[in-house]
Amino acid sequence: MTFILRMPRARGPRSRRRAFVVKAFDLTVTALVGAAALFVVVAFVRYELRVEPRRPASGDRLPAAQALGRVRWAQMKPRLIARLAQPHALELGRVWTTREGRVCGLVHAWGSFGGLTGMTRFYTVGDEPVFKQDHRGDFEDEWWACKRDRYVIIREGSEETGFCPTKLGRERCYDVVYGRPK
Repeated sequence: MTFILRMPRARGPRSRRRAFVVKAFDLTVTALVGAAALFVVVAFVRYELRVEPRRPASGDRLPAAQALGRVRWAQMKPRLIARLAQPHALELGRVWTTREGRVCGLVHAWGSFGGLTGMTRFYTVGDEPVFKQDHRGDFEDEWWACKRDRYVIIREGSEETGFCPTKLGRERCYDVVYGRPK
C-alpha cells in the first residue's frame, strides 16, 4: 500500500514576499558575478597595455628621434665613463633611448662593482646612470619600463647580462645544444 502525501500550495502575501526575496537575491548574485567579470577584464586589459612593447620611432619621426638620441647619449656617456672609472674603453651591449629621453642599455662594468661583473643593466635619471648595485628599490620596475619602450636604438648589441656576452666571455663561453657544445 502506497501513501501519497500532498502538500498544499502556498498562497497569500507571505508566499509573494518570499518569491520577491528569492528573485531579488538571484538578481543581486547575477549583478555581482557580472561586476566581478567586468573587473577581471578591465584589469587584464590595463595590465596588457602596461607591459606591451611600444613601437619604435619610424617614418618622419625617425630622423628627429635619432638626433635626440645621439644628443642624450653624448650628454650621458661622459658620466657613465666617470661613474665606472675603467682603465679601458667602455664595452657596450645594446643602448637605446625611450620616448621620454631616458638612456637605457647594458655596459661591461669590469672591475667597477667588485670584480669581473660582466654586462650590467643601467638606465638614466636625468644624466646620471643608475645600476642595480645602487640598491634602488624601484630598479626592476624602471628597467622593465625602459625595456618596453625602445624608441631609438643608439647602439646595437646583446641584451644578455653576465660574463658570456662580453668580448672575453665570447672567447671562453660556448653554447650548448641538446647537451653538447656547438
